Amino acid sequence: MRRHTTPLLRATLFACLFSQACTPTFDTDDGDSDGEPAAAVVTEARGDGTYETTIDATDEEAWVYFDFEAAAQAEPGDPADDPAWDLGALRFNIKSNGGTSGSGGAAVAILDGVAFDDVLQPPTAGYVEDDASAPGSGGDSMSETSPGYAFDNWFAYNPVDHTLSPVADRVYVVRTPEGNHFKVELLSYYDGAGTPGILSLRWAALAAP
Repeated sequence: MRRHTTPLLRATLFACLFSQACTPTFDTDDGDSDGEPAAAVVTEARGDGTYETTIDATDEEAWVYFDFEAAAQAEPGDPADDPAWDLGALRFNIKSNGGTSGSGGAAVAILDGVAFDDVLQPPTAGYVEDDASAPGSGGDSMSETSPGYAFDNWFAYNPVDHTLSPVADRVYVVRTPEGNHFKVELLSYYDGAGTPGILSLRWAALAAP
């Protein structure tokens, strides 16, 4: 059974955190000497058929979108009605392009108690779409109704130091608008300097069942 953060916890998180497959193409731009900003999405091949993507989701208002098939940032004209993106990130919120988040039909299966390397095929059932339709819900307001986003409970919250860490032994399988499947493991919410809103995830394509 999925556990859901309460509105009070989401409000606490808001206060604490804001104070502080195909042939992929990779965006590895870290900025340049002319002062160009670093890329919001950077993907690197790990050499074992998996990839690691870092998403700069530090902006408090603007979602950053990612496309698995391109292994790159997506820039949808209308995110609510554009199949070009698979996941969107805004601080600790992660949405997928299905349900109330988009018309792409993306869906997510949540696998608990399994290791990333042990997921070799996508499940045939158990997929859910985002459902954040109630007033006051969704990432923009940083509050939640159940079930909210399929990725809502990717983290464990430490009330002592107000940090987030990915839930252990949890793998997400994303079915994209194109009908492809990708397994996803959340790695971190912080960069090396401890800056929150820097999401790192490991992922790989899965063959159709």
